[in-house]
Amino acid sequence: MIRRIDAVCKAHFLGYSLGVRKLEGLSASPGIVVGPVFRYADEAAASIPRYEISPRDADLHWGRFDAALEKSRREIGLLIDGRNKEQSDILEAQLLMLTDPEFIPQVREELYRALVNIESVLQLKVESAAAMLRATGDTYLSERAVDIEDAFGRVMVNLLQAENGAMGKVGARFVPPGTILVARNIRPSEALSLRDSGIVGIALEEGGATSHVAILARSWKIPAVMGVRGLLDLVSDGDEVILDGADGVVIVEPAGDAVSRYRSRATSESRLKASEAAVRAALIEAPAETLDGARMTLRANIAVSDEALDAKLEGAEGIGLFRSEFLFLASDSLPDEETQYAEYRRAVESMDGAPVVIRTLDAGADKLIDDQKDYVEKNPLLGWRAIRYCLDRRDVFRTQLRALLRASAHGDLRVMFPMIANLGELEAALCVLDEAKGELSNANVPFNRKLKVGIMIEIPAAAVCADQLAKKVDFMSIGTNDLIQYTMAVDRENARVAHLYDCFNPAVLRLVRMTIAAGIDARVDVSMCGEMAGDPVSAFLLMGMGLRNFSMSPALVTPVKEMVRKVSLRDAIEAAQSALELSAPREIRKLLQERLKTYE
Repeated sequence: MIRRIDAVCKAHFLGYSLGVRKLEGLSASPGIVVGPVFRYADEAAASIPRYEISPRDADLHWGRFDAALEKSRREIGLLIDGRNKEQSDILEAQLLMLTDPEFIPQVREELYRALVNIESVLQLKVESAAAMLRATGDTYLSERAVDIEDAFGRVMVNLLQAENGAMGKVGARFVPPGTILVARNIRPSEALSLRDSGIVGIALEEGGATSHVAILARSWKIPAVMGVRGLLDLVSDGDEVILDGADGVVIVEPAGDAVSRYRSRATSESRLKASEAAVRAALIEAPAETLDGARMTLRANIAVSDEALDAKLEGAEGIGLFRSEFLFLASDSLPDEETQYAEYRRAVESMDGAPVVIRTLDAGADKLIDDQKDYVEKNPLLGWRAIRYCLDRRDVFRTQLRALLRASAHGDLRVMFPMIANLGELEAALCVLDEAKGELSNANVPFNRKLKVGIMIEIPAAAVCADQLAKKVDFMSIGTNDLIQYTMAVDRENARVAHLYDCFNPAVLRLVRMTIAAGIDARVDVSMCGEMAGDPVSAFLLMGMGLRNFSMSPALVTPVKEMVRKVSLRDAIEAAQSALELSAPREIRKLLQERLKTYE
């Protein structure tokens, strides 16, 4: 009773009149749900010990930190799921944080300066970095503070060797299915553990529409409201509340007529979603063909063989990018030939004859495998990675190529080399492939002797020389994620310069157009497997620029196909011609959006 009176007084203090139980927040994910609360209150942070160490022990502590860092990277790598783009983006951002070329050296410097245990140093540096971001007053930067705490909180847990530490608190507790999770805030890693818990909504006192928890809620299609101040003081486990994600409100202790009204709205929304699902099912079966009969090929990007089935269910016409490095990241040692062969074969057989393009090992930068963890680079994105690593470690490369060749006997498997920068690298990679073919031939092991081989165009140098490279391969695939980053010299995870990372920048578009033209001249297929391919607006432009093959996250195949089927190629060509005459990315985007609106 006392708690209830206190809660009402607090609600009144926050600006709500007595008897009114409608709390306003920020809309984070649309939808309406009426259900019981599961209240997740913050637990006291784990006590981090602090003690002095000798200069001789500093190396030992740094070694422990390095091992915990590597373990954390592997754990995050295993959680990355290509079926959920939003979830993958969050985890990949955390991987980048764990390789930050500025923050990690600062931890090392403080360790050797202060000569206190590494746990204490890490806690100090993380708290300092998070406080600086929150002090900016910028909503986006403040929410990134949570990401830093989350990513390095995982490292802390691994340092402390605690099975139940700061990470996964929600996942470590039973969360009743059918409940609305109410909390002050939860970290992305905690939210990820809720994916299969059966919760029907999320309401947080902190956070905003751009927080990673909000992004995840939208991807899971459950309603969510952020920034609902005072909510925890007003609810207990089991209390019935109304969560309106569209209007950004939470109604506590709702009256019977309000419950009936909102349940009716929820039922109407459910029927609408069912109708949309039926339309979507028909769209999945339909061809990706424009109004004037131009056929597009839409394939999917996956990280593991199990995702091939999801790609088929979404209507993908094959796999345009199989990121083979995740097989390496999932193991504490390099996977042997048999392990790789089994994985590649599963993917190929799952697609029933449709093409499966497997990118050879693209390790390095934010995806370090065991063999690279001791090699520290100042600029890892520009360093020893992808084909550069493979050509140095030809034993590792040849083993993978043998596995790929063997799997090619079971379907239309195609091999693609990443991060090719010049003709010499391509010729060297082809030479190793020929060696692998020779070894299998000598052993009478079957493989597809007409195997198609391609390259990724993700370095500006490759785009400029695409006409030369096209003469040596069967296909080229444009990887816009890196191509944009390298063209604009911008770290897309750096909030201060992220605005420069824009696929509609004229320099990027010219390189894309140059690559497409080189493929057409050489009669070599050109596709795109970067994020740009999965955006209906940019895909419309790319169609007009001559691209016919697209590969994207499985969930994006249907939205792109919907766009393709409602436009004409002639209009796309005209729009592209007009867009390429403009100089500002925002003008290009606006023009394309306005052209697409004419079809609505």
